[in-house]
Amino acid sequence: MSSYEVHEKPPQAILLEMLFGAWAAKVLADIVRLDVPDALAAGPLSAEELVRSAGIRAHPDALHRALRACAALGIVTEDAAGRFGPTALSMHLTRDAPGTLKRLAEYSGGLLWNVWAGLPDGLATGAPQARARLGLEFFDYLAANPSALEEFAETSKAHNIATSRGVLERYDFSGIRTLVDVGGGAGHFLAVVLERYPDMRGIVFDRPEVVAASEAGAPVGGDVAGRLSYVAGDMLAAVPKADAYVLKLVLHNWDDASCATILRNVCAQLEPGGRVIAVDSVLPPLGDASGLPSKLLDVTMMLLLPGRERTRLEWEALYREAGLAITALVPVPDAFDMFVIEGRRATPRGDSPSP
Repeated sequence: MSSYEVHEKPPQAILLEMLFGAWAAKVLADIVRLDVPDALAAGPLSAEELVRSAGIRAHPDALHRALRACAALGIVTEDAAGRFGPTALSMHLTRDAPGTLKRLAEYSGGLLWNVWAGLPDGLATGAPQARARLGLEFFDYLAANPSALEEFAETSKAHNIATSRGVLERYDFSGIRTLVDVGGGAGHFLAVVLERYPDMRGIVFDRPEVVAASEAGAPVGGDVAGRLSYVAGDMLAAVPKADAYVLKLVLHNWDDASCATILRNVCAQLEPGGRVIAVDSVLPPLGDASGLPSKLLDVTMMLLLPGRERTRLEWEALYREAGLAITALVPVPDAFDMFVIEGRRATPRGDSPSP
């Protein structure tokens, strides 16, 4: 059977669709930034009506043309009168939808779009492009730009909701006395874990400026608040002592040497029998061409930070370097091949394993 029969399109058409993917992502991001999905949530409107009555700040003809493209993508509906209506996809791009992807769409077509423009230099040098494109290293840029930091936090929250749900459904945290969430931000994930495990105490460990902001608006109350504390510090220097640590979407921000330092710091404070719980992508092995979203995320990390996504063999090497052995790999339902990567102190040959 030829490739034409499999795809039912000639190679040129398939390649053009791939190339047009960048245009599709950008028009979607900017339509979302204009709040069009919110304006259409109550029912169909023309571009003229969106501008005149719904307060969308755009040129009516330009908006009409962009919305025709969105209709071809299936984001909105289009009728013969030129009115555009909501769909299940557009409703997930509204401001107040549960698990909304609005901020992720805006972020992808804004800051990320800017940094991805540095891909030629990234390919030539292998170096991150945030400083060249934004004027500062990525996290320094966020710290200096409150609106960008807010957008990034909202973007992360949208992705974290789905990932956190999957982690809690698939991984058993029982038996942990004190769980430290390294790089835990505002503490949303740790608070949810504490709600499910009432005998556990939790510590959010993050940079001083993050902890200061998080304590002011802690996402918990009642019994959970009494079991949750915030500690400021630098994960590259030291972490609080505990019998378990979670590093959720943290290690992919760093190169191998920095990850080894972080994991060694954790291992040095890990109580006997304790565990280290990373939540990150695990790329398919070499020769497996699946996993496109996680592989594109890997390129994004290359451009934003000195970070990367890793295969199972690379994760095993990283843990081994820190004196840990992977004891469980639990897949999490997610678009980015996320796994819970559990590790414990490596057992010297001839010794009994930790409980």
